[in-house]
Amino acid sequence: MRKLRRIGAPARDRVEPLRQDTADSPKKMSQVLLDFARPLLDTVDDDGFKNVIIFAALCWNISFLPEQKQHKELQSVLDELSKSDPLMRPELEAWAKALLRRKKAFFTDERRMVVNYKVVETEDSHRLFVMSTLAQDKPQISTD
Repeated sequence: MRKLRRIGAPARDRVEPLRQDTADSPKKMSQVLLDFARPLLDTVDDDGFKNVIIFAALCWNISFLPEQKQHKELQSVLDELSKSDPLMRPELEAWAKALLRRKKAFFTDERRMVVNYKVVETEDSHRLFVMSTLAQDKPQISTD
């Protein structure tokens, strides 16, 4: 059943869908994230799916930072992810840079940031649910 909302107080019986489903509607953010992560997803088995989504979501959100902050944040993420296996750092860094280039090349117009996500494993596949919000066009100026 579709979720509906009431339109105006006087016309209590009139309702419309919460979100219009049209051909011009943007792709679901879950599909965008899967498309973004596709090159990396193609290199892992089902057990690595969730880790790739985590990594892709981090890189996706980092892409919205100014370039100087991107580099600093990326180094912080790579430090954390490679703590248990420092030999993985060069590969992780290469993938992160590739994903950031991919975002710039193919997803420039996509302005939604990943706020939260959930991977649900079924017997034969994975389902990805993503909550997103629009990124700010101009970074806030910090007074620290």
